[in-house]
Amino acid sequence: MLSRPVRHRRARRTDFGVIWALLTECGFAAAGEPDRATLRRFRRIIADLGSDLYVAEVDGRALGLAHMAYTRRLAGAPEARLELLVVAPAARGQGVAGSLAALVAARARRRGCMVVRCALAASADAGAALEHLGWRRIGDVFEFDLEGRAQ
Repeated sequence: MLSRPVRHRRARRTDFGVIWALLTECGFAAAGEPDRATLRRFRRIIADLGSDLYVAEVDGRALGLAHMAYTRRLAGAPEARLELLVVAPAARGQGVAGSLAALVAARARRRGCMVVRCALAASADAGAALEHLGWRRIGDVFEFDLEGRAQ
């Protein structure tokens, strides 16, 4: 476990460099300088009220991030999707993913969602981590039921 507690905060426009470095370190982005379109996409995500982008940090150092997207539905409860969950290799197995998953569940509950879905387990490690955190595998999608969980 980490020596200090993990702190979560909303990502800011000024976090682009830190987030890009984390995505590169974890293999989600190509090394090198991002193009302007990527920076514009990041800024739109930050400004979008239908999504959340959270950074997990310890002592001011970013160790992980979670990107959530929400869809309001005409009939039924809103839907939450975990688009991206990234933890720095040096921080894996130390509770960062668990703390981000708890934050994701809490945010989805506050928005009235009954379930969180995730279709991003690109590696066996990611799938095993989600299952360890209580997510259920249904084909290629992972699901976290918010109705039966304590708040």
